Amino acid sequence: MLADELERQGWRQEAALLRRFPRAAWDDELVRGMFVAATNVKDVRRAEKIARRLVAFAPDNPFAHLALALVLLRAEKVGEAARAFERACHFASTFPHYRAQKIHLACLLDRLEEAQRLLRETLKEFADRWEVQLAQAHVWLAFGKTEQALRLLRKIVRHRPANPLAYALLTQALWQQGAREQAKETLRQMAKFLPPLSFTDATAFLAHALAKQTLALCLRWLRPKWWIERWWLKWQLPRYFLAVGILWGTVAVLLACLRFLLPLPFPPLLTILALMAFLYERFGDAFILWRLRG
Repeated sequence: MLADELERQGWRQEAALLRRFPRAAWDDELVRGMFVAATNVKDVRRAEKIARRLVAFAPDNPFAHLALALVLLRAEKVGEAARAFERACHFASTFPHYRAQKIHLACLLDRLEEAQRLLRETLKEFADRWEVQLAQAHVWLAFGKTEQALRLLRKIVRHRPANPLAYALLTQALWQQGAREQAKETLRQMAKFLPPLSFTDATAFLAHALAKQTLALCLRWLRPKWWIERWWLKWQLPRYFLAVGILWGTVAVLLACLRFLLPLPFPPLLTILALMAFLYERFGDAFILWRLRG
């Protein structure tokens, strides 16, 4: 309906591009509502404010940037509108990747119904994209469909031989089937292709989270660490790093206060325990990954 209206008003190219946008991007009710509001409000200044708020709320959603582009065009800010439209087209092309990331994260957080729903919606439009197929394999693994997942993962690894997420999931599938020697080899491949962890790279963050889950499956002594780590993942980037920093900063302040409240030898013992917990929680899997790469 919006595309038809744009076409009636003379925005033929924009209407054609809108029709080609991924419909799955509509799934968020708030994005849909704010898009309609921004593109229909007659007060251009107010419409621009709504559109910018939408971009701030959903920076990865192509419709957010498209709404801003259309509003800016109406405000005759052609240069800004063109840049917003470029971002809209960029996120439209990468949207399957973004959706796949959401599915992986839902699986890691054990939100399996959410993961299944997202996968079902994404497969309607992007069933042929390898990122979506990888997410499908993750969902199958989470629901115990190991054989199906294994077949799909082997196919993905043949075509994407440097993808750490594929190797992590393949390791999990092989381990669950009892093929421990093959799993150890794919575990080394996972470590080899794992990208450096970054404060801003969501793909690298997800790869490391999945690697930690895989290590916890294969190494019994890392399982308690994974349960702690999994709780932090819901914060995502960059709040994840901020939350972890606040936690250990709070522990350090508490230890400093307890030094004056508790008699010896409790403060030094608590400090040693906190240090050991910090090293285990922050560097346990990092050390194993370093060994696997070597």
